[in-house]
Amino acid sequence: MRHRHILLMLLAAIIMSGCTFGQNPAEPALTGARPAAPATRIPLPSPLPSATPAPTASDLARTPTPTPPIGTIVPTPTLAPLSREQRLQIFQQVWEKVRDNYVYPDYNGLDWQAIREELRPKVAAAVTPEEFYSIMREMIARLGDDHSRFESPQEVAAQLAEASGQLQYGGIGVSVRTIDEGGLITRVVPGGPADQAGILTRDIIVAVNGIPFNDPNAFGPDGAIGAVRGIPGTSVRLTIKRGNEPLREIEVVRAVIDIAVFNRVTVERLAGDVGLLTIPSFYVDNADSQARDALTNLLAAGPVRGMIIDVRDNSGGYIHIMRNIIALFHDGGSIGTSVGRNEREEQRIPRGKTIAGLIDIPIVVLISEETASAAEMFAAGMRVLCQATIVGVPSAGNTENLYGYNFDDGSRLLLAEVAYQLPDGTLIEGTGVVPDVLIEAEWWRFPREQDPQLQAALAIIQKPS
Repeated sequence: MRHRHILLMLLAAIIMSGCTFGQNPAEPALTGARPAAPATRIPLPSPLPSATPAPTASDLARTPTPTPPIGTIVPTPTLAPLSREQRLQIFQQVWEKVRDNYVYPDYNGLDWQAIREELRPKVAAAVTPEEFYSIMREMIARLGDDHSRFESPQEVAAQLAEASGQLQYGGIGVSVRTIDEGGLITRVVPGGPADQAGILTRDIIVAVNGIPFNDPNAFGPDGAIGAVRGIPGTSVRLTIKRGNEPLREIEVVRAVIDIAVFNRVTVERLAGDVGLLTIPSFYVDNADSQARDALTNLLAAGPVRGMIIDVRDNSGGYIHIMRNIIALFHDGGSIGTSVGRNEREEQRIPRGKTIAGLIDIPIVVLISEETASAAEMFAAGMRVLCQATIVGVPSAGNTENLYGYNFDDGSRLLLAEVAYQLPDGTLIEGTGVVPDVLIEAEWWRFPREQDPQLQAALAIIQKPS
């Protein structure tokens, strides 16, 4: 079974999959479209306005309070009624944007004109906003590229809230992977409800309120996540398996959880003189400044002989943030080109941003099958410019770059318009970044000191030159 990595949050169903966002600093990002005008095209790498969830985050350095407050979850806009004419206008605009700009001229084998003829009557007849937006999501999902998508105004508001670090959810404050035995807890928010209840990383949730975690029919479309999350102040009963110990029942009181804690860039020192930089996402407004501050503080305590950069859980994000972090290690240069039907952009690294103590030291980048989009570009770019050694398993091979189009109702089309290629013209779409050192292991099952991929990275850096 393919393992899924899940944040137990109120809006889990609409959190983005791996995404890479293009950049054009001259254009504003995610501004509203003008009434009765064509949809506004906005390269998503530019900074987003305040109130963003998945692509940006302005306040990720916050730490949760020891006792998470019981409060109100950040609201998202309600869905306003749309007239038949408004629905058809948005539908036509979206259809045309795909027709004219989609990265694959054959639309991944779809007859795009036939899609219009099939879905237009359904749009005209839609009774509720929810029905209309469902049709629009279905239309873009048929492209099948795992990147492009259509978002309702509610989903856009949630994405904006997460990217700016303002998204909250009602839950217990854990990150979970679905495995055969249940839900493997891979992260616990310090001071959060799960932490206070005594739940540890690598515990396995085998049942929620007495119902098996992996029961495919018990929890509805959100699975066990929908049962674990809920209104702050209410409780959920978890059956926990810990190693060979007897099963235990733990009652956890839900609280307001700030999703920013899951996206925070962190750094630590291993074996005395090796730095470990963990970048959970490039879909955070200030991830580059977080990385700079963390690395500067690390070096203030003494030099390092090498760096390990962990992007195994990183499913992508803003290209300009990714490039800015590469710039901390290498001054300028190109990591390749993004090419589409209508444009070609060289991915150049900024100059004048390098940190002195990080130049010309050995670097290892850890990747996994969940390393996607901008994170794959990062790994490839670090290998091209810094001769970084790549350790792990091949990455996702999903490197289309998205551009955004905003519509009058507050909805948004995110469309794959270009694909990334290495400086020699090689595409990694479909194949991913192939590691220099292949270590096939479910790394998230191991305590850090036993993590086979991390230990391999340490050995590479500590190997006598």
